[in-house]
Amino acid sequence: MRRLPEVQSELKGVDGDPPTQRSFDSATERGTPKSGSLAEVLGEGIVRGPRSSGAPPSLDGTAPEARGNALRERGNLLLRRNDYASAGRDYDEALALFQAAGDALGQAQVLMDRGALRLREGVPVQAVRDYDEALALFQAAGDRAGEGDALRARGFARAEEGDLGGAVCDYDLAIQLFLQLGDREPLKPRAGSRGAPADVDVAEPPRTRPHGAAHGRALKSRGDLRVRLRNLAGAARDYSTALALFQGAGDRGGQASVLKARGDLRLGQDNVTGAARDYDWALTLYQATEDHLGQAGALKARGDLRVRQGDLAGAEKDYDQGLELFTATRDVLGQAAVLKARGDLRSVQEDLVDAVRDYDRALALFRTGFERRGQAATLKARGDLRRKQFELVAELVGVAAADASDLEEALSDYEQALVLFEVLEDGAGQASVLRARGDLARIQGDLGGALSLYLGAKRLLEVSGNAAELSATLAEIARTHALAGRVAEARAAAEQALARADRATSAESRELAEAVLAGRIAAPEEAGARRDSRIPGGLKRLERERS
Repeated sequence: MRRLPEVQSELKGVDGDPPTQRSFDSATERGTPKSGSLAEVLGEGIVRGPRSSGAPPSLDGTAPEARGNALRERGNLLLRRNDYASAGRDYDEALALFQAAGDALGQAQVLMDRGALRLREGVPVQAVRDYDEALALFQAAGDRAGEGDALRARGFARAEEGDLGGAVCDYDLAIQLFLQLGDREPLKPRAGSRGAPADVDVAEPPRTRPHGAAHGRALKSRGDLRVRLRNLAGAARDYSTALALFQGAGDRGGQASVLKARGDLRLGQDNVTGAARDYDWALTLYQATEDHLGQAGALKARGDLRVRQGDLAGAEKDYDQGLELFTATRDVLGQAAVLKARGDLRSVQEDLVDAVRDYDRALALFRTGFERRGQAATLKARGDLRRKQFELVAELVGVAAADASDLEEALSDYEQALVLFEVLEDGAGQASVLRARGDLARIQGDLGGALSLYLGAKRLLEVSGNAAELSATLAEIARTHALAGRVAEARAAAEQALARADRATSAESRELAEAVLAGRIAAPEEAGARRDSRIPGGLKRLERERS
């Protein structure tokens, strides 16, 4: 099994296309799934409302020849109700019946379903094994369309496992197979189809498209992976072709899923207008098909966009509606993602009590869903909020009079987040925590500790290539040197901060670097500001643990 460091050569793009916007990094750190939603990629049924709590149908008295299919259908129903154990038992029994009957296609279809179950359970290695078996059976039976679906599903499982190169190969093979089956690429897209917004591509009618929806799902899946690999131009091409295929097949759910994904891509590229159109149209299609889960995801995404536009009231409305739908469909991670986003919004509005409450709920749900990236991001955000509370009081009454419990709680959140980011090999996440801790150390007057933390963040950001964050960190390094009386080092760092700045660099970071160069930040007259003696040695303890 290959992990992300083993495919670094592929990160410039599947086709060698470079990423177009560094700002996409920040847009993809909001808790979205790594490779698209599981239901979309595996072609599962639409979730139209709360899952029924009624008992699944009994199979007593069912004839043996029909029992296998009935078990498979009941297993699918149980899977949608999150009853994984019962679904697994039904799949295993159905598989045994099809094996006894020598029904290769029946076995293959059950293995596809069980692979989806394995992914839901968080064991992609076992899902890959099920898809391997299903693929071999489809090939032996001469079912080329089934073979394409198995390759697509295995590609998704491999991406979840971390085998990104293998996922690319599977998606490419699936797409080529559908083309060989007569699913020709759509003709040049035209804009402005009746009933669609102006920038939604609509293809001319293709000659033949017998497997358009399955082909579209394969392209959508490859587009999601290309986004993950930062091959944004390739992802845009895949989404455009997939959208045309879904339109030709009359698959409104497929169209909605592509529009939502393309909206995410456009938002990451700062194309706010295009993203807004995609989200609005996706919502219209999800509502028309009564896909409540898809609607919830699109509402959350549009809420994120409205935050970017400064429409905080509209964003909160979208988050509230999305949370209600995720709760009704019992999507734990969807609820967690919306609560995290709403907590961020309330933090901006300085509604600190409600923000902490949202973060607490989000963290509990991320832990329930075993989602470590979500946990790390929420812990970092909650730590920032607690740090803000400490800074506000310290600014008013001084560090010595500020509540030390806010500081200790912030440090605890940062420590937990840092551990998770390290496990995830997320250098940018680690750097964000180190920089936040550096700010705390500087506020306490521990300039040596602050500089050490900022330099650690700088090293990580130099590897990740995030120019905006690197520029901001260099500005903090410049300020720390200036406060310590090291004028030459301060000027050098400030010059680097401005040289590394790009259009995503905040005005605050630029102003800080310029203030250092202008000499407006200097060492205090009373040398060596003393550290608050009431504060336990949290920062020093954490530094010892890292060294």
